[in-house]
Amino acid sequence: MTAMTRHRRQTLLRHASGYIELGELLLEADKPTPASAQKLLLRALEELNQLPEPTRSKADAKLLEGEALRALGRWSDALEPLEQSAAAEPKRIEPWLGLGWCLKRLGRMVEAIDALERGLAASPQQPILYYNLACYWSLAGNTSKAIEYVTQAISIDGRFRTLTDVEPDFDPIRSDPRFVAITTVVT
Repeated sequence: MTAMTRHRRQTLLRHASGYIELGELLLEADKPTPASAQKLLLRALEELNQLPEPTRSKADAKLLEGEALRALGRWSDALEPLEQSAAAEPKRIEPWLGLGWCLKRLGRMVEAIDALERGLAASPQQPILYYNLACYWSLAGNTSKAIEYVTQAISIDGRFRTLTDVEPDFDPIRSDPRFVAITTVVT
């Protein structure tokens, strides 16, 4: 591969990443993707489509493809590229988080939990994986698992404690004394 070809591929990946980042800035939680964000996210997919093989099939490109599709609300379409990225680089947490996000929104909570558990097996010290698993277990009705995972997240990074106050996924367990104990800061 020539230096010019390598530069062109890196440029396409950077452009796609930038369009996704800008598009995600325009998103609001649980609201439809605005037209301005759609335009940027579709542009990211266009950039990725210009990549030649084998670059287009590599983990970074697949992750970007999955993230663009996820942000567009095309959750089913995002699953395959996110799975491919996770399989290629299992220690990377972004594809696992994306898979969980999409599967949750598709109403496939058992699979969302499984995806995050697989990510946790590959990267066991990632508090965000524990935190998201706590959220999903809370929604799935397993209070003990939710408390176990939120405890792990907070023990690795205490900043996750402050997120529990505003996280609606914890509403089903919010009044449980064990949840209150782990999420309350004693001064």
